[in-house]
Amino acid sequence: MTISVLPTSARPYTNVYTVDVTPELAKLWLAVGRFNRRVNYSAVAKYVRQIDAGLWRCTHQGIAFTREGILIDGQHRLLAVVKTGKTVPMIVFTDEPLENFQFIDCGRNRSNLDTMRLGQADGTLSSLHTQTVRAFLAGRFCQAANRWSNAEVNKEYEKHHEAINHVVELFIPCKDKRLNDPTVRGLLARAYYHVAPDRITEFATKLIHCNGKGGDPISVLWQCLHVWSDRRESTKCEIYRRTMQTFLGFLHNRIDVSRIDVSTDIFPIPKQSDANTDEA
Repeated sequence: MTISVLPTSARPYTNVYTVDVTPELAKLWLAVGRFNRRVNYSAVAKYVRQIDAGLWRCTHQGIAFTREGILIDGQHRLLAVVKTGKTVPMIVFTDEPLENFQFIDCGRNRSNLDTMRLGQADGTLSSLHTQTVRAFLAGRFCQAANRWSNAEVNKEYEKHHEAINHVVELFIPCKDKRLNDPTVRGLLARAYYHVAPDRITEFATKLIHCNGKGGDPISVLWQCLHVWSDRRESTKCEIYRRTMQTFLGFLHNRIDVSRIDVSTDIFPIPKQSDANTDEA
């Protein structure tokens, strides 16, 4: 059953087309893009990942040219097509007034959380979930240059929701933002595929309820999380390293964790979500 949403006064928009944009065509169009913003290379990288992962979709948000053939919207998408060397479908508008550039991209962008709530039809999801997904994907070196797209975050949450939800639920009661850290949660979500979940629960509970006054490894981690006031990428990397070291020491009942080698990430994201739960 088709439901009409158009009033009788509606009229067709005649200067819009669906085009399979090839790398060669993208290069040609970029050559006339004399009216665009400075290139944001992280945005291009985001589109490249979407195209390479098969997450690209043709939507009503497309490419726009003026009556004179000048590109006024879509340069980052076209640059991604060139970089991937792949052909993708796009909506293309022509004959747009040049002055329309000042009204493009002025609305509110959908956040990772907006998209996840819509995609999962779950209004209870929170920023704890999206932050954990991003940290889960970033891993040991935190990948500072990456800006995960909404489609990527939603897809990865669908694949790893059990791991993400397990860790988020552990930290929901924790009101201390220094302890309730996305990087800590991201590491423990990765560990979900390598360690029995009850051990993750035990470690997180000890950290959350620690007072930071002892000399044991978990107390030292608590102290570090409170001393490090910033969350720059270098600090995130150190938090990940210290948390992994402390967690491994906890798993093997080691008091001295300083000699545990954490130069590589021993909690990689599995290729399949049904990875084993043998302890690391």
